This record gives sequence, C-alpha cells and structure tokens, in this order.
Amino acid sequence: MARVRAKQTLVVSLLGLVLGGCYSGVDGFDGPGAGGDPARVPPGDDAGQDDGNPEASCEEGPAVGASPLRRLTRFEYDNAVRDLLGDTTRPGEQLFSPDEHLGGFAANAVAPISKTQLDEYASAAEDLATTFVQSQLDQWIDCPVTDTACAAGFVDAFGRRAFRRPLETDEVDDYVALYEDANQAWDGETGLRLVVESMLMSPNFLYHLELMPEGTAETDVTPVSPYELAARTSFFVWASVPDDALLDAAAAGELDTPEGLETQVRRMLEDDRAADTLASFTGQWMHLEGIEDKVKDATLFPQWDLSMAESMQRETTAFVDEVVRNGDATLGTLLTARWTMADAPLAALYGVAGPDGEFGRVDLPPQERAGLLTQASFLTTNAHAAEVSWVYRGKFVRENLLCQHLPAPPIGVEVNEANDLGRLEDPECSGCHLMMDPIGWGFDDYDPLGIFVGEGQPGEVAGAPEVGEFDGVVQLAESLAASQTVQDCVATQWFRYAARREEQSADTCALDDIKATFAESGQDIRELIVAVVLSDAFRYRTAQQS
Repeated sequence: MARVRAKQTLVVSLLGLVLGGCYSGVDGFDGPGAGGDPARVPPGDDAGQDDGNPEASCEEGPAVGASPLRRLTRFEYDNAVRDLLGDTTRPGEQLFSPDEHLGGFAANAVAPISKTQLDEYASAAEDLATTFVQSQLDQWIDCPVTDTACAAGFVDAFGRRAFRRPLETDEVDDYVALYEDANQAWDGETGLRLVVESMLMSPNFLYHLELMPEGTAETDVTPVSPYELAARTSFFVWASVPDDALLDAAAAGELDTPEGLETQVRRMLEDDRAADTLASFTGQWMHLEGIEDKVKDATLFPQWDLSMAESMQRETTAFVDEVVRNGDATLGTLLTARWTMADAPLAALYGVAGPDGEFGRVDLPPQERAGLLTQASFLTTNAHAAEVSWVYRGKFVRENLLCQHLPAPPIGVEVNEANDLGRLEDPECSGCHLMMDPIGWGFDDYDPLGIFVGEGQPGEVAGAPEVGEFDGVVQLAESLAASQTVQDCVATQWFRYAARREEQSADTCALDDIKATFAESGQDIRELIVAVVLSDAFRYRTAQQS
C-alpha cells in the first residue's frame, strides 16, 4: 500500500504543477485541465498552414495530402510472389533488409534503394523464377515453350498481374526479344525464366508506381487511374497484387464510380486474403512484430520459448480475424471480448481449460481479461525481460489508442529496464512520464509474460476525460471502447496504414468522412475499411511529393 500512496501523492501534486515538458509537446494537450482536444494528431508536412474553414473547404472538391514513392514492404513482396508464382517460402521476411516505417507502419519511402537491397532482390528473383518455371509454368501456358507466340501470350498475361496493368506494346516487344535471345542461345524455358526474373526486378513490380498525366501541375489533384486504383485497393485490402477480377473491373470502368469500387472491396473482404491485411495492421499497430525475439528472464519465466511466442502471436491474429471476418467486426468487441483463440499451453497461461481441438475459442475469466489489451502477446512485447513496463504499456494507450504523439526522451537521458517513481519527480522527465506511467500502473495486474498476478494499482489517463481514472485494465478497456477519441484514433490508424504516411491538413475532409462513417456503422472495422477506400484521399492524388 505504500507504493500506492506514493503514486497517488505524486499524481496529485505533479499534475497540477507540470505545465511544460511532455505536456506542451503533445498535440492537443495544453496541460492538466486544458480544454484542448486530447485526440488531436500531429500534422504532416503541412504543419503550420492555415486551412481556414474546414467545412467550407470540404465543398470545394477533393483534396489529398502528398504521398511519397514507396517500394513494396517485405510482407507485400512475399504475398505478391505467393499469388503470382505460388511461392510460399517468404523470401522477403527471411532475406530482405528491414522495412522503413512512416506513420507507424512499414512504408519503404525514405531512403533510396541500396546496393545490398538490390542484391537481395536480384538473388530472390533468380531463385523464384527458376522454381516457378520448374513447377508452376504449366498453370500459365498450354502451348510449346519454344513458340514465340506462346511466349508473347505469357508476357501479356503474367506482366498484367505483376505490373498491375496491361503492358505497353514496346514493353511486350522488349520482353519477347529477351525471350527469343535466350531461346536461341539455350531453350524456351530459360527464356521464360529470364522474363520472369527481369519482371521481378522491374520498378513496375517493386514499387507502387503512380504516374501523373503529362502536363499536370504540382498542385493539381487528379483521380487515381483505374489500374492504379486497383493496385492501391488490393495492396490495402489484401496486402498483395490485384487478381484478374479486379483488373477486369478496372478495364471495364467499374472502379470509376464509388458504387463499383465498393462492390469490389466487399468482394475482396470475403476472400481469405483479407486476413493478411488484418494480421499486418494488427501486428504493427499492437507492436507484436518481433515477439519471437523478445528476451525473458529464464529463471522467472521458464515456460517462455519460441513455441509460446508463436502461440501468442497466432492468438491475436486469429482473434482479430474471427471478430472482423466472422463476428460483429466492432472495435468494442476487439477491446472488451471475454474470450479469445488459443491452444492448450496458452489457455493454461490464462488459467482456463484448453479448446476442444488443437486451437480454438476459449472463454476467459471476465474479471481478468478483456480484449486485445489483456492478451499475452501485447503484454509480453510491452514488457522488459524481468519486469513489466509502465512506459511501454502506457505509451501504447497514449499514442496508438488516443493518437497523442509523445516526444523522444531527451538526449543523454539514461534508459533502463526498470520502473522508477523517481522519474515523476524529475522536472526533465516528469512531463512525459506522467502521461505514461499512471496508465502503466493499472497493467501491473499482468506480469512480463501476461500472466494475471493481481498486483495492479488504480491508474489514470490524464487529459482524457472520456477515460480518466480506472481500476484495472478490464475497466480501462471498457472506457476506451466507449470513447469517441479512441474510435476516431483507430479510424486514423487505419488511414495511416492504407496511405503509409501520416495525415496532412489536406486530408482533413476525407478523414472526417471516414471517422463519421465508422461512427455511424457502430464501429464496424469492415465498414471502416470500405470507407477508407471510398475516401477522396484514397481515390485521388497530387503530383506533389511529401
């Protein structure tokens, strides 16, 4: 109880005194008791520009923030070669350099491609093309591989899928010429292998290429072309290349209207490939990537191993998929469900009986567990090796559920894996830690492996009156699920995932529409995904680069 009293005393005294530091650095939070919007998110490159009257500007026509040119992420690359070539070895995940991130999600849009990365792509393309010609080619052609007309047909069909658009005549000619040279020097299979290999090395495959019409001014806003819109939609909803049905819809002009585009999105959400985007978004948003590399104290947590890490990650992925694609799809269920998907070892960690089969739905103690924030995957990744982390767990709520950006620690500050009440008394540290640590206290009910130990203390989300004080994460989850701020933040997070950048002032109207649709749907994640695709920010672009 001494620790509880110490915490409460610090909160009462310091919340009224700290006026600068982290509070002044958090967008929309002007200090304790301020009337600012705690969910106001940091602007993008348009910071400081006056948008005037947002309602008036929304009537003037589509507006969209500038987007950078970006390469496929490792996840997108692996899904693309799976759907194109039938390859499931995940070469990007296994061999490629780590992805860059923008807006909290993998984007590969900052640094130019390096010699190392080019070599990685070349090596993967050679291996993938060789295996494809040996094992999958007969699924693409039913004619002699030594026939030039046969090869030209393959170039047309395969190139359309790989480049996400029909090839230009000169492109077809170039690839057919490559095939003919190799066919004459070696054989037809070698010619087709080199065609596939070169396509996999092309910027048309490796990049999300979107070309503005000739003569477009830098400030012009134009519709995304049908094939490019098909690619945008597919890489968002499936994290992969478009299928023939989507490309056919683009060719027929069906994506030119919101109704036609919506039809395709809803079709795609019914496909199992939609599970890939749910897993990708959740893993990045919840900070679950790399869970298998987390280090835990072997003496304190002997049950921690790779198998347990994989079970935890599988739990969250399967849970989100079950809620969104098979359940009510609501944010409320994601945050408050008293059940999960688990195997026997993970169920034992939760103190409940295992599923009927090898992996399935299990009910959880309602007073101990509620949705994503009490799942072992989140609690494990947001903890240290031997101790829980008030900072990691509190920072997640602040940034990923409330969309409040916290600045990095001051240069030279000592970073350690220990919770320290003294940081709340240090003027240099207290501002930020008051935003995180009091939230983290409530998570002390769960140890660094996510086991319920019942040592949590009352917590508080300062500056967020919709949430405020809470006694335990179950209560916190209920308050967060009912919060309009959280609802808007989750909509913003999905926008960032789709755009792979932070929102800018030009995106205000589109983002407001997305948030409104999400609210009207009862916080339905499926409707949120549809709303993002139908938004002006998704269907239009500007020549300006961020």
